[in-house]
Amino acid sequence: MPASQINTLLKIWAASLIELGGNPLFANHTDLYHVIDSTSVGAVKWENFKITYKCKCQDGQNTDEQDELIKLAGLGGQDDLHQVIHNLLGHTNIKDEMDFVPYQEFNAMNKQRHWEDFMSGDWAWEEADKIISVNSSTAGATLVPIILGSDKTTVSVATRQMDYYLLYLSIRNVHNTTCCVHCDVVVLTGFLAMLKTCRENANTPAFCKFKKQLFHSSLAHILHSLCAAMTVPETVLFGDQYYCHVIYSFAAYIADYEEQVLLSCIMHGWCLKCLTHRADLDQDALWCCHEHKELIIKELDLQTLWDKYSINGTIVPFTSEFPHADIQRMLSLDILHQLIKGGFKDHLVDWVEMYLIHVHGRSAAEKILDDIDRRIAAVYIAAIEGYVPEEIILTFSSFLKFCYLVHRNVITEPTLIAIKDTLTSFHLHCGIFHDAGVHYPYLICQFSMPNGLCSSITKPKHITAVKWPYQHTNRFQALGQILRINERLDKFAAANTRDLAIELNIPQFCNILQHFLQSQLQHDDRDPEDVPLDECPFYDGSVHVYNSMSSTFYAPSDVPIMNGSVHVYNSMSSTFYAPSDVSGLHGMCHKHIRCSPTWRNEGSHYDCVFVVTNPHTKGMLGLDVTHVLCFFLFKQLVCVVICWFDRVGDGPNNTGMWVVCMCNAQDIAIIHIDTIYHAAQLIPVYASQHGIDPVSIKPNESYNKFQFYYVNKFADHHVFEIVS
Repeated sequence: MPASQINTLLKIWAASLIELGGNPLFANHTDLYHVIDSTSVGAVKWENFKITYKCKCQDGQNTDEQDELIKLAGLGGQDDLHQVIHNLLGHTNIKDEMDFVPYQEFNAMNKQRHWEDFMSGDWAWEEADKIISVNSSTAGATLVPIILGSDKTTVSVATRQMDYYLLYLSIRNVHNTTCCVHCDVVVLTGFLAMLKTCRENANTPAFCKFKKQLFHSSLAHILHSLCAAMTVPETVLFGDQYYCHVIYSFAAYIADYEEQVLLSCIMHGWCLKCLTHRADLDQDALWCCHEHKELIIKELDLQTLWDKYSINGTIVPFTSEFPHADIQRMLSLDILHQLIKGGFKDHLVDWVEMYLIHVHGRSAAEKILDDIDRRIAAVYIAAIEGYVPEEIILTFSSFLKFCYLVHRNVITEPTLIAIKDTLTSFHLHCGIFHDAGVHYPYLICQFSMPNGLCSSITKPKHITAVKWPYQHTNRFQALGQILRINERLDKFAAANTRDLAIELNIPQFCNILQHFLQSQLQHDDRDPEDVPLDECPFYDGSVHVYNSMSSTFYAPSDVPIMNGSVHVYNSMSSTFYAPSDVSGLHGMCHKHIRCSPTWRNEGSHYDCVFVVTNPHTKGMLGLDVTHVLCFFLFKQLVCVVICWFDRVGDGPNNTGMWVVCMCNAQDIAIIHIDTIYHAAQLIPVYASQHGIDPVSIKPNESYNKFQFYYVNKFADHHVFEIVS
C-alpha cells in the first residue's frame, strides 16, 4: 500500500478515536515502518556478494564480473541460511503437519504400501541409512530434506523488460498438503544473475561457460553455510517448543527441463536420469549417479565426454562442495513443466497441429483448428475428436489418465501398477512422451507424491514475493525495495510467543503465560504457580507488534482479535483524575508508560509502575513497584510483563521516600493491566553504590547499575498522594 494511503487510513482511524479519547497506534507511515524495522523477530538480512570470473582473452585482458543479491539470514555470513531453516522448523502453524523420521506406510488390511508425504518415500529412508553409516554420531538426529527450486519471472513488460531469476528453499518434513496451501513453507532465498551481452558474444563458448559456471558458483556460495550441518548435527528449537538434533541433506531440485540440463551439466535432448543415448531413448540403461560421472570425467577427455555421454566436463556442479549431495538424484519430476506444459502443450498439442497441416494442408488445417478452438470450452480430447485418427485420441486419453493418476494425494501399489500400464499404452502411440514419463514410477517410490515437488508450489510465491512488492516500488533500482518489503513481511510471518520470549530475553515466558492464563481462565483455589504446566491453558500463536495503546481500552467483545494473536505494544497511555497537577478539563491528566526496545535511537526505555497487590491497604503497603517489560493484548486480556521490586524496610527512610531493590532478574510475572495504578519514578540511591560515576551511566542503564532505588514521591501531586 502506498505511503499516502497509509497516512489517509491513519487519519481516518485517529478521527474515529476522538470521541473515545484514544490515540491511533501509529502517527503516520514513517512511524509504522519504524516499528516494523526495529523489530528483530523474524529479521532476515540480505547479502550482496561479488563473483569474479577470469578468462584469458586473445588480447591478454581478462575478468568479467557480475554482482547479484541473495537472501541470507543472520550476520557475518557464517550461519546465514540456518536461521531461514530454523524459522521453518520453528513455525508454530505447521508444528502438527511435520514428519520427524522416515517411514514406510502400509494398508493394514491388504499389506499394500502407500506413498503420500515425502518422508514416506524410499529416498528419506535410504539417505538416513547412508548418513548414519558414514557417521554413527548422527543416529537419532532428525533428517531435514532441503528442497531447492529456481525459476524466472517477469514483473514488467510495458515500461521495460524486467525479469528476475528467483531461488527458493523449502524443507520436506512438512506434509505435501500443507506445502501446497501454505506459502510460508516456501522461502525466497536468492536473486540469481541474468547475464546479458551483445549478440556477437552471446553464443561464444567462453560466455556460455561463464554463464553456466556462474549459476553453479552462485548456488554454492548461497548454500555454503549449511555444509557443516550436513555431517555434524545441530540443535534446533521446533514449533512444539522441543529442541532436536537435525542433519541437513539436499533432497530435490524443482526446475523445468531447460534448467535441469543446466544443473546436470549435460547436452540438451538427453535423458537426465539414465545413460540412454538420445538416438534411442526407448532402450533400458543404467541410472546416472555422481560416482560414475566423477569417474568418467577423470578418465576420459572432454570431447569423448561430450560425444558419448553428453557431459560438459568443464563445468563444476554446485553439489561437488557438499557431502552426500548428488545432482542426478536431486532432479525430480515436475507435473507442471514436464507433463502439463512440456508433454501436453509443447508436444501433443503441437503434434496435432502438425498432423492436420500434413494431412489437410495449411489452409484447410487452419479452418479445422478454428473449429477446434470453438469446441475447446471443456476438454481438448473432445474438441479434436472427428478430426484426428483413433490412435491420437487414445494417446490423449492415456496422457490425461496418467496426469490424474500421478496427481493423486495418495498413491498405492495398485495405482503404481496403473501408472506403469498407462505409460505402456501411451508409448504405443506416442514416442515423444516416453522420455518424460518412463522414470515416473521409480521417482514416485523415491520422493513419494509428485505434487509435493511440483513447480506449481513456487509459482504462487512469484506473486507474493516479487510481483506484488514490485508494484509498490518506484521502479528505480526496484530490487532493494523488493527486499525491504520481503524483510518486513518475514517479520510478520515469523513472530510468535517463542520469539517474543527471545526478544524480551525471558526464556520462561511461555511458562509464565500459561500460569497467567490459569489464574484468569480457571477459577479455582489453587495458586497458579503450583499448577503443573500440562494442566494450564496453552497458547502458541502469532505476535503482532504495535506502537502504543490506551489504558482506557479494556478490550470489549466487539474488538476484532484475529486468530488469538498476541498483539505487542511499546507504550500505554493512561488517563486519570488528578486536579492538583497541570491537567485538562475537569482535572483529567494524560501520561504515557513506555516499554520500548529503542527510544529516540539512544537505547531502550522501560518505565516503572505501581501495581495494586493489596486493595484493602492504602499507600505503599498496598502497592508494589514493578519494572514494565512489555504490554500485550491477548484474547481480550490486556496484559503486562513485569519484573518485581522488593520494599526495603517497613516505611520511608530519613528522606521521606520508600526504598526498593530489584528482585531476582528471573522473578518475572504477567499481570492484568487493571492492576496497574500509576506510573512510578525511581531514583538511584547513589550513596549505597560506591565507585560508580553517575555521569558515565546512560538513562537506559540506570535500572541495571544500582542496587537500591528511592521511590520518588515528589514526582507530582498525584504520586505524592498515592505514596504518602
